[in-house]
Amino acid sequence: MNKVFVNEPELDFSVPENKAKLQNAIAEVEAQLGQDYPLVIGGEKIFTEKKTKSVNPCKKDEVIGYASNASEELADKAIRCAHETYQKWRLVPTSVRVDYVQRLIGLVQKHRSEIAAWMILETGKNYAEADGEICEAIDFFNAYAQGAVYLEEHPVPLVESKVENNRCDYRPIGVGLVIPPWNFPFSIMAGMVISAVVTGNTVCIKPASDSPITTCKFVELCEEAGIPYGVINLIPGSGSEIGDYIVKHPLTRFINFTGSQAVGLRISENAAHVSEGQKWIKRVVAEMGGKNAIVIDSSADLKWAAQQTAVAAFGFQGQKCSACSRAIVLADVYDEFIDLLKKEAEAIDQGEGKDNASICAVISATAYKKVTDMIEIGKTEGRLITGGTYDDSKGFYVAPTVIADLDPKTSVIANKEIFGPVVAVIKVQTYEEAIDIANATDYGLTGSVFTADRAHIEFAKDNFFVGNLYINRKCTGAVVHNHPFGGYNMSGTTAKTGTVDYLYNFVQLKAISENIAY
Repeated sequence: MNKVFVNEPELDFSVPENKAKLQNAIAEVEAQLGQDYPLVIGGEKIFTEKKTKSVNPCKKDEVIGYASNASEELADKAIRCAHETYQKWRLVPTSVRVDYVQRLIGLVQKHRSEIAAWMILETGKNYAEADGEICEAIDFFNAYAQGAVYLEEHPVPLVESKVENNRCDYRPIGVGLVIPPWNFPFSIMAGMVISAVVTGNTVCIKPASDSPITTCKFVELCEEAGIPYGVINLIPGSGSEIGDYIVKHPLTRFINFTGSQAVGLRISENAAHVSEGQKWIKRVVAEMGGKNAIVIDSSADLKWAAQQTAVAAFGFQGQKCSACSRAIVLADVYDEFIDLLKKEAEAIDQGEGKDNASICAVISATAYKKVTDMIEIGKTEGRLITGGTYDDSKGFYVAPTVIADLDPKTSVIANKEIFGPVVAVIKVQTYEEAIDIANATDYGLTGSVFTADRAHIEFAKDNFFVGNLYINRKCTGAVVHNHPFGGYNMSGTTAKTGTVDYLYNFVQLKAISENIAY
């Protein structure tokens, strides 16, 4: 394998050849819509009567596919299969596991346009968002493969002994549950899987109910790469029906989760429960969202700040855990910034992902109701600058919305995670007040400051409590091995994705001492 890490380059869709290739792939995928997809347990394909229907959020009457749902009985079968497979997989040399990952990378590159097309239709991404996600997945694969080799080659350093041969090295821990989000249905999901698998663990994936077909396609690629049956198992299903069961299962060793705070805390609580026959304390790796703020001071380049805020707030319909949800602006530039942000928001085109619109529809009817309800609340709390309109007659469309003059202490939309194309604008008198307000939520994922004041930059480094702080750039778009990603506080367990540190979640140390004088 190549030990020098290089990020996978994103495609330029202004190049006609790249655009045409993706459009052709979309047409090919559209011809495959509406099919049934099985559970996969130890390589066995199992179709069940109960299914999850996945629809195109931009065209809600278009069915992407039907994923068979796992019952508790089938979930138990999958976990036990993964546990049995783990006994062999844990002994497979790291170099061999890495070889499987490298084969998978080749297949993802080969099917790049097809994978992007599935995401575009299933989750309402545009071309750049979908392709960027594939690049991120490849970056995760390379980073975790290299990280696994690093762990093997760098056991814990010990003092030298003349009478003993001592070693303390990293070993896999067992069966993991991978519970990924719908908003990054390929990159985050695949990274969560491969980080565990390349370090010698086995997994059961319970895909997000809004994006199960993309996960099904990933599992097909893993099988094509030759990853042994039982290493990666697929158990779609409702969290309300099997979620608690699989988390509490005695053979579950760890849970790797990305999603909402409410679900993450429930998983953490259930994982603390010790089931009959359980022999370990379960680990939980959780990333649980944010209420991210961008701070703009009087010295900032306001045009640049407004452009970057709009991208961070409205890109992929604001459906990123890193998205800007609050703009906190000093009073003397407040009105000018709002005017610039309004222009940016109103210049955004909205439509279908297949047509490569700048932004598309929110993911589901449930999300649509939550976001539009919050907009209506926001209209009563502050001044609607632009947007505030929505339409679900064809798909779940919500216009980019800016609401200003909000009270940071009492406003609902200034404090609650919305996960939609809505940004709350708050006026402050001092930079220190701005940072205090930015910190005044339960979350601590990402944040940005726009300033030309070096003292303000240094102050933010020490006092803006987020896992990912950006200076004079948007708070979205973390790149593997450039911006290790993971937040503070209720944003999660601060597991920095794409790093060797992330892999420590899936291994444990074993110290072995051999008396060589005996």
